[in-house]
Amino acid sequence: MPSNNFHKKGPVGCLLLHGFTGTPNEWLDLGEVLIKQNFTVSIPTLPGHATHSADLFNYTWRDWFNCVKEAYEELNEVCEEVFVCGISMGATLALNLAAHQPVQGIVALSTAIKFPTWQTSAIKILKRIKKYRYKRNGEDVRDTSMKPKLASYQKYPLYAAEQFFQLLDHVRGDLPEVTQPILIMHAKNDHSVAFSNSTIIFDEIGSTEKWKIDLEESYHIVTVDVEQELVKQEMLNFIKTHSKILQRKPVKAAKPAKKKVR
Repeated sequence: MPSNNFHKKGPVGCLLLHGFTGTPNEWLDLGEVLIKQNFTVSIPTLPGHATHSADLFNYTWRDWFNCVKEAYEELNEVCEEVFVCGISMGATLALNLAAHQPVQGIVALSTAIKFPTWQTSAIKILKRIKKYRYKRNGEDVRDTSMKPKLASYQKYPLYAAEQFFQLLDHVRGDLPEVTQPILIMHAKNDHSVAFSNSTIIFDEIGSTEKWKIDLEESYHIVTVDVEQELVKQEMLNFIKTHSKILQRKPVKAAKPAKKKVR
């Protein structure tokens, strides 16, 4: 992938959004696959990410969304249609974008939309006592060989976690406004975002064309985990099926008129 994570190819664009404390590395392999198949690909780095964890103190969820919106507008300038795809908080941001912009379709992976009330309440109290929370076992991925490649933060400010929870409240209220086709994929063994989130989204979203695939073997970062090939294939099938551009049948050239022999 290019250093700026933007690669212009064909008229169909794919905006790929990483998760909370994550990096574009969550999407690089799949991004390469899309580029090889002539999709224009953008993988923005959300503000406060891929630098140092303290940088997250400097931003709100609205800054994250503004970054997503700017990346969408950049893609929209060079593409006839844009699909938005996200993982974890990136999928939450994708839903927010779809509620306000005419994206062609949505791929939502390991999507966060609701955390337990005790957890959201605890953050408000704990952030007054301590600044950070450390991840016990690093990133939630079954294929442990992928953990170093993700380059995610191993701790995060509780302030940023509260911003994340505020985003969820905002987006859940807008779910009925999202009407584009959507593919939802979530692992049953996700230890970071409860599997039940996928059912909430499927039930509450305004889309009439919606598909839900339950992954049996993966954990949270499904784009790089043990079922990544299945994720890639389902995502490609969804985009190709719902792209009006790719569904256009080529116009056959008219046959030259035969000369009449007298």
